[in-house]
Amino acid sequence: MNAATSLLTQPCEDRDFVDWHRGCPWCAVWLVWLGAPQWQARVEQARSALQPWLLPRYARQPHISLAYRGLMCGAQTHSAAEFGRAQLRADIACLHSLQLAPWEIRVQGSDSFSTVPYLAASDAGSLQAVHQALTPHMPAPDWRYVPHVTLGHYAQAVPMADMVRTLQSAVHGQAPMVETVQQLWLARYRTHDIAGPLALEGCWDLRSQCYVPQPGALLHP
Repeated sequence: MNAATSLLTQPCEDRDFVDWHRGCPWCAVWLVWLGAPQWQARVEQARSALQPWLLPRYARQPHISLAYRGLMCGAQTHSAAEFGRAQLRADIACLHSLQLAPWEIRVQGSDSFSTVPYLAASDAGSLQAVHQALTPHMPAPDWRYVPHVTLGHYAQAVPMADMVRTLQSAVHGQAPMVETVQQLWLARYRTHDIAGPLALEGCWDLRSQCYVPQPGALLHP
């Protein structure tokens, strides 16, 4: 993911992007789930500093994206679907080949892309390893994966430097938050709602090295 270099932020519209999903109902992504209440509190505190310049609504739960998997529809077929049972099986084989043990991530500091502000995440290299394994080819020229926790979408074109300074001032002096990653989650969100919540599809358990579908999962290996 490229760090923003533009002078102004890029506003996002809270609408249904039909030209993107073409009626395919879900989009899938691998991520680190940050489900404890203190993560939501930290996100809300940081988000409040930029509230006047963000879209009012952002229902997506705190997480660190690992790899975008594309449009999915579950048991039914759809011409626009990119992620299905075969792709899930390939991802499971890929994660098994990594043989990663549980590890710690650290969230401290902040920055911004052109479209979204974020809290910065770091670790000893496992986040990057998972991303590179699941995304062996760069999706765009000059692509660079930057682990982060998204705070919302910009609603206005405003000076990037101002947003970065405001956010950094809001989080300055905060103690780092540390999470032990024990599962990698496959999640999905409704394509008609760019700011809607995530639904957990299944998890790759780092201790058992097994994939566990969640109740209501649309895909099973």
